[in-house]
Amino acid sequence: MEIGGEFLPTTMREMEHRGWKQADIILITADAYVDHSSFGVALIGRWLEAAGYNVAVLAQPDWKSVGDFRSLGAPRLFWGVTSGAVDSRLNDYASMGHKRKKDVYSPGGKPGMRPTRPLLVYSARAREAFKEVPIVLGGLEASLRRLVHYDYIEDKIKRSVLLDAKADLLVHGMGELAIMEIAVRLDEGASVEDLTDITGTAYRLRKGMKVPEGTVTLPGLEEQEKDRFLFMESQKLYQQQAYPGGAPVVQNQGVAGRICVMPPMRPLTTKEMDGIYKLPFTGRWHPKYDNRGGVPALEPVRFSITAHRGCFGGCNFCSIYFHQGKHITSRSHESILAEAERIYTDKDFKGTIQDVGGPSANMYGMSCEKEFKCNRSSCIFPQPCRNLKVDYGPLISLMKKLVEWKKSKKCKVNVFVVSGVRHEMAVHSKKYISLLVSEFVSGQLKVAPEHYDPQVLGLMRKPRFEEFEKFEKMFEEACRVSGKNQFLVPYLISAHPGCGRNEALRLMQYLLSRNWRPRQVQDFVPVPLTMSTAMYVSGVDPCGRKLFVARGASDKKLQQALMQYYLPKNEKIILDFLRSKGLQKLIGKIKFLQIQVENRTVHRIK
Repeated sequence: MEIGGEFLPTTMREMEHRGWKQADIILITADAYVDHSSFGVALIGRWLEAAGYNVAVLAQPDWKSVGDFRSLGAPRLFWGVTSGAVDSRLNDYASMGHKRKKDVYSPGGKPGMRPTRPLLVYSARAREAFKEVPIVLGGLEASLRRLVHYDYIEDKIKRSVLLDAKADLLVHGMGELAIMEIAVRLDEGASVEDLTDITGTAYRLRKGMKVPEGTVTLPGLEEQEKDRFLFMESQKLYQQQAYPGGAPVVQNQGVAGRICVMPPMRPLTTKEMDGIYKLPFTGRWHPKYDNRGGVPALEPVRFSITAHRGCFGGCNFCSIYFHQGKHITSRSHESILAEAERIYTDKDFKGTIQDVGGPSANMYGMSCEKEFKCNRSSCIFPQPCRNLKVDYGPLISLMKKLVEWKKSKKCKVNVFVVSGVRHEMAVHSKKYISLLVSEFVSGQLKVAPEHYDPQVLGLMRKPRFEEFEKFEKMFEEACRVSGKNQFLVPYLISAHPGCGRNEALRLMQYLLSRNWRPRQVQDFVPVPLTMSTAMYVSGVDPCGRKLFVARGASDKKLQQALMQYYLPKNEKIILDFLRSKGLQKLIGKIKFLQIQVENRTVHRIK
């Protein structure tokens, strides 16, 4: 169904322009409306539109009154409510709890365009506007807060957002298939109360309602509040079922009642993925933002290509396993090349495709023999699973085709990979690293060793640091052979559960020994539904052993400062710490290294 570059309607006037008297579905989002495949509302909206539904978008409505929620009339089937592309807590607050000064998903980066908890506020207003219309929650925040979860801003264990928002259904994971089934069945006359068998959804268990057979019961809200050790037990129990072949889970939410969370929906097929990315996205923010500074979040992804979904790395601090799943769904070569051609013909294209990748760039085309019958969270940690097919053939073939494509153009075209590369997997293919270095690196390549200490890396489910050093040597050799002067940009995490001062110090000493001055340092954020967050809340590892957890600002600031020892602002905290440990020699080493690099950097510790 080709629309010819029109945006989904955002006003009654735009609906009337299409000849609509009523929208079938209205999607409410806390982000500005950007019609690009990287933004969930656009993706779901175009997907439903292609099936013949009239879909309208209500972006960043004024939540202080009900007016905006009545401006498009009542949707015939349901409201779809999302907080947007990221969890609203992460969007509003930095890891130390400081309020962010910029919102890149709002016009001009202006903050304050969304309520504090959009899912709750928007749902309440939608219910006030049209009481009988079903409300379906979706998007990343709904997905990760489907169960009892931890909120790091309030430092509280909270019930499922489904019940807090008083919504009818919650869609978790990548929601195309679940939302389509909801739309079809409501369109056929089913009641929203009847939709209790759709995978990839969660619903409230009403009085007298039967739970599905084979359900697993998780520790409830009140149990976890009384004993935070049960937060870890709940996480482990749910993780065993959080795959398409898993069992439904039931959880008590305190006075609000119980919910049932169905297992994840199956991933899309390659054919379905190709179909989605062929839909007529304009690739732009809505024109109403043109005079308001645009939407900054579009720029990094505007000329990028999603090659695949999913990640089987299973890092404990990462939520991808619970949202996209570990199964890799890859688009066909033809689909990716067709999108590259569309980008090339865009009048604003300047010659660089910013990225071709996915959650982990070098998992394209890889698969598992057991498909959806395995609940192992990571296919590569602590050792690669024998059922995993680590075949670089499809990816190398795609990369070669992209090289041929860009060389066929009259004007110079660059195609880069900036998605994270799993270094412990990359070392299995010298050919991949060589092609990556020679054709797809812009000068710097992001890689995430995350830490140096082996105990901390184990708690993260990351490989030992020797694997990174092995990749580093192969990368440098490929650079030498190709005649490229390129560098690795290591990403590091500070204050992960289990990382204390001694572990942070070991990392600093390694950085000093290499004269590394990392810029990409992220303080650990307890993202809902991850194993690392369960460690943070419970104070134990998955085996029940007690862990040190950096909770206070002083510990967090120290660990971050040790990683960025070269910054003048960190001088006092570092020197005080090293003196307290009797490490005067190390202080002298810091001075020496900074003097040696003084001509090449503005950073200096006196």
